[in-house]
This record gives sequence, structure tokens and C-alpha cells, in this order.
Amino acid sequence: MGGFNPMSNAAGANNGFQAAPAGNVPQANSFGGAAQSTPIAPSVPAPNQPINPPMVPTTAPNAGLKPEKKNVLAETLVLIAVCIIAAAAIVFAVIFFMQYNELKTNYDSEKNLEVSKAVKAQQDKDEATYEERAKEPFYSFTGPSDYGSISFEYPKTWSTYIEKDGTNNSDFIAYFQPKQVDPINNKSSRYALRFQIQNRQITSVQTTYETKLKSGKLTSRAFSTDDNALSGTWYEGEVDNGIRGIVILLKVNDKTLIVQTDAEAYRSDFETLVKKLRRNS
Repeated sequence: MGGFNPMSNAAGANNGFQAAPAGNVPQANSFGGAAQSTPIAPSVPAPNQPINPPMVPTTAPNAGLKPEKKNVLAETLVLIAVCIIAAAAIVFAVIFFMQYNELKTNYDSEKNLEVSKAVKAQQDKDEATYEERAKEPFYSFTGPSDYGSISFEYPKTWSTYIEKDGTNNSDFIAYFQPKQVDPINNKSSRYALRFQIQNRQITSVQTTYETKLKSGKLTSRAFSTDDNALSGTWYEGEVDNGIRGIVILLKVNDKTLIVQTDAEAYRSDFETLVKKLRRNS
């Protein structure tokens, strides 16, 4: 009686059947129903094994755009504009600096000029003050007693030269000049004061000056000293050939007193001096 040999079935199984592929293997249920497939668990990667990320399709950055020429052109234009602005700023800065420097130079020059003028004015004022103080105390001068003993005061900074002393009934002539008296025989010499007492009548002496007065070379006016002891005529203009100044004619008995200055620079001292002329005899 032939029976079922499991081994022979196994051998037959190997001979008649192939192994089922991996996957869901159908199994009969306990109720004799149709076989059902049993899911197989997915494989799990080993520990520390890197997991590859899923592949994501990428799109090219310039896909669907125009070439980069437009961007390069825009950048070039921006760079040119920046360069132009920078150059303009530099030019403006240079011009501003030059104008500022010019204005500063002009301001400094004007300021220095004003300072120099102020310093010069102060120096002139101080010098004038010093010169006025240096004239004091004034010296006293008195002419010959036979000619009225005419006296006056003059600055001590002046020097005196007497050309004629009035002896033997001659004229009296004296010259006064700051520091030293220039040579009297030099026609270019100018004196602060010429003091003369001529042994002539005043009408005779006036002839020369009245002629110049008529020609317009001189102007005239009345003059008197502070005490009214002496009076006469004040002439101003071309008092002599090449000399412009002031001359005063005063009557002293039968003689004529002539006081004269040869330059406008001595006018102030001259006016002070003649107002204080005194006749002492």
C-alpha cells in the first residue's frame, strides 16, 4: 500500500515547483477561505548609514530669462554715474577750496593793511606828541634894545643863526630852524622862521608885497598880537621866488619888523609864535 512520503513530496516539491518570490505570500485562512497575502515589512537601514535625500528636480536659474548682457550694461551705467558724481564732487571741492583760500587771503591782506594803517597812525600820533613835548620848555628870544626889544618864545628843538646883529644902525636878521640852520646862502634852504628888523619905513617895504598881491600871488589880511601892542598886515602865498609861506609886516617906530615862515609844515608853530610877540621898549 503505497502511502504519502513526506520526503518524496519535498523532493517532488523541489522538482516540480520553484520558490515563490519575495513579497506577499498567500496563506490559507483557518476557515478554508481563499488565501490572503501577508505584507512584508520594508527594509530598515542599518544604524549610522546615511540616508540619501530624495532627488528633487531643479530648474536652471536663468531658465526662461534673457542673457546677462542687460545686467552688465546696467551695472556699467551705474558705475559711470557714480564716477561722474565723484568727479563732480571733487571739482566742486577744489573750486570751493580755491575760492575760500582767495577770500581768506584777501581778508587777511585787508586785515593786515588795516592793522598796518592803525599802527602807522598811532606811531605818527605818538611821534607828533613826542615832538610837541620835546619843544618844551620854550626858549625866549629878545631882539636889540634899539629896535624895540621885540621878544618871543620858540621851541627848544630849534637852532638859531644871527646873520646881522643890528650894530651901526644896520638891519637885524636871524634864522630859526629845527635841529640845525641850513646855509643862508643856499636859495633852496627853507626856514621855520625868518626874523628881520629893517631900518626902513613900512610903506617902503610893503611895495614888493603889494605888487604880488595885485598879481594874485598873495592874499592879505590885518594882523595884531594878543596884547595889540603890534599890528600890521599878514601876507600868504608866494612870499618870495620859489617860496610859498607866510610873511607879516609890523611897524616898530621908524623901522619895519618882518617875520616869515617858508613852509606849511611850520605853520602851527609860526602862528603860535607871532601871536605872542612882545614889544618891551
